[in-house]
Amino acid sequence: MSISSYISRQFGNPTGLGGRLVTSVMNRQNRQLYEETLGLLSPFDADGILDIGCGNGYVLNMLASRCNSTLTGIDVSRSILHAASRRNRAHIESGRMKFFCQDVSAMTFEDSSFSKAYTINTVYFWKDLNSILKEIERVLKPGGLFINTLYTNETLSRFSHTKFGYNRYTVEQLMSAGEDEGLKTNAVAILNGAAYCISYVKTDL
Repeated sequence: MSISSYISRQFGNPTGLGGRLVTSVMNRQNRQLYEETLGLLSPFDADGILDIGCGNGYVLNMLASRCNSTLTGIDVSRSILHAASRRNRAHIESGRMKFFCQDVSAMTFEDSSFSKAYTINTVYFWKDLNSILKEIERVLKPGGLFINTLYTNETLSRFSHTKFGYNRYTVEQLMSAGEDEGLKTNAVAILNGAAYCISYVKTDL
């Protein structure tokens, strides 16, 4: 396995020492991406917020310092969730934050569980846009907001590891899939056009 292929696998499912190193580097590189996402999320204390693909819990830790929302993180990697739990131990003990090892395509949460949700740089690993967006729509409350933040395909092409295992979706594809599931969509270019935040609103009341 090449180094680039190994790094790609760690981004998709971080495990062990390699996963901890990859997520640590990712957190430093993507800090502005995180800030843009949270700005659009506009969290309120009464919100229940879901982080899809939460990794080591870095963004949830940022959120916890800015609002008193109830916070939940899911990730497919049990290994990286241990790191997330260590980082956020105080918030877990206070009852404000919970973590679950789950795949976004088949979440165990009840319908209308969250007022807001977000994911950052995970859409590249989704196999079926429509079914996953339908599942996210299911767990959102009426009027709920989901923010999907991703780099453009042009930006991704600058990194060698994205040649392995990365699905390349256009903004138009991502918006169209959301609209197919009854979500109202909008896209905002960030980082001078290097990335996008796509918002999806559950419109049925």
